[in-house]
Amino acid sequence: MLKYGISQILRVSIIAVALFITPAFSIESAANINVMNYGAKGDGKTDDTEAIKAAMKAATIRISASSPVDTYYQAGPTLVFPCGEYVVSDEIPVTALEIRGEGRAVIRQINNDKNILVSKNAWRVVISNLTFLGGRNQVDLYNPNIESGQIIIELCQFYGASGFGVSTDVLSTTVKIKDCEFIFCHQSWCNKRSDQSIMRDCWITTGKNVEDKAAIEHRGMRLTIENLTGVTIVGSPRLRWIDHYGADITLKQCRFGGEGGGFTPVYNFRKYIKSDDTAFDAAFGANILIDNCFVAAGSTSNANCAVFCVEVPNFIKIENTVLHNCSAVIVDKKNDVYNYFENVDPGRLNFSILNCTGAMRDKLPDGLRKPVITYKKEVNQILSKEETMQALDLARKEWSVCKDEPLTTAAWGGHKQQTDPGKYVELAEQNSTERLTDLVGLSRVGSDTIILFRATRVGDSGVVKIRSKIDCDKYPWLTWRQKKTTAPGSFILRVVDVESKEMRTLYPETFMDEYQYHADNLKKLFGVNGVRDFEIQWIALGWEMKTPKEEDWRWAQAGQYVVLDFMRAEAD
Repeated sequence: MLKYGISQILRVSIIAVALFITPAFSIESAANINVMNYGAKGDGKTDDTEAIKAAMKAATIRISASSPVDTYYQAGPTLVFPCGEYVVSDEIPVTALEIRGEGRAVIRQINNDKNILVSKNAWRVVISNLTFLGGRNQVDLYNPNIESGQIIIELCQFYGASGFGVSTDVLSTTVKIKDCEFIFCHQSWCNKRSDQSIMRDCWITTGKNVEDKAAIEHRGMRLTIENLTGVTIVGSPRLRWIDHYGADITLKQCRFGGEGGGFTPVYNFRKYIKSDDTAFDAAFGANILIDNCFVAAGSTSNANCAVFCVEVPNFIKIENTVLHNCSAVIVDKKNDVYNYFENVDPGRLNFSILNCTGAMRDKLPDGLRKPVITYKKEVNQILSKEETMQALDLARKEWSVCKDEPLTTAAWGGHKQQTDPGKYVELAEQNSTERLTDLVGLSRVGSDTIILFRATRVGDSGVVKIRSKIDCDKYPWLTWRQKKTTAPGSFILRVVDVESKEMRTLYPETFMDEYQYHADNLKKLFGVNGVRDFEIQWIALGWEMKTPKEEDWRWAQAGQYVVLDFMRAEAD
């Protein structure tokens, strides 16, 4: 048997203890960036804003490259918040792919009008195990339209947001929120745009002093909510759980509680969609499915139901649901359902209530049991060649007296605009002065290019093509700017390398930044050198939301126009 003296035992013990009490913030690997290593205290008193920003910068994406199947992948370290309470006074721009708390770390915003975590280019982001206190939007994620994106928010708690606990405005992206709690947020989630969204196994206690709003706003394509526990704080009029402006919503195994009487699960604002509708989500129709839920809505006397139709969608199905002293569906009295459905295929309408329990379990409103469809001739205006030339003449006269708006910013993507004529080449001027396509007419006023819509609701067919040979070594940057007019300004910009036939989308449709200066490096984007033959495709969509807060859309009318300020190839 080995024998040790007291001093030796103490020495061994101290070493052993030291191995186990080393502070977590001293340990950092290539896979993790710890905010405490960048000066964050997490003591609930110190303002950790700048330290967290520095750590976030260090956790930025390390790899972003094209895969063998020509789609992009990314890699980067995880930003870690050890257990503690981190005080912030400004929003934190998200550049990490993954943000994780340990021991449910807390981030507290001390400025009620400031967001907490924000991103303008959220593509593939995971946020987990964090508690958020205060601020406006606690997690606010946006992207203009980035293909195959995925947002995951899990095991988080959101307390007392003055705006939304979570706001997602992401196109070509899926959103998943699971195992989260929303407690006394003014509103819990704004799902503004997404292709597919899921909320699963979450708890919501609605906000206090909220009037004429919903806990969740859905404006995207498809939304599924499963196993939601909803607890109502009733005290203001016209409250509801979900405002539905989007294409499709499915509610399964949800409990919409009766505390204080409860309130309506779904307020539907989306009108039925016809088969020939050109809206981006027209193929879905407007649909509502409620299955195996508990519904109490007694505090909303005029909307004491599972679904209140401000507008009537294509499809409502409520099945296997407990309707606690409430109706299944109520249609707003402003709608005459016997004269409501116009020029819609009967196969796109379906309303049913099946296997529900409750005093009013199987009743549909009159007019929905067998919808009456009226048919009216619809006329979309299309300008003739002569009318188009007259409209172009009028547009030139109108635009020639418009005051030129200076650029609010002259930098984009790390590139600053070149103003020396020797540092850029005009590309748009290579178009002829006037040209017609089936859906647009082109003309010029000075250096500006007018793109006039010949038809209403042009959709994505108004394509203007510019063919140019560009010296990618001398002028690697393609730059452009659109000027604001009365027409909807959303557009898509694509570039095709004629030799390789490779195509890149430089700017997808969006509702932000369409009138700013833009720049993309063609040399890096295509991996080419020397003089290349490019086809630049400007697709004037002719549609957009009326305002960022409205659910309604506006469409270009025949005779309206957008204006391209310039299209250039610029030097570094």
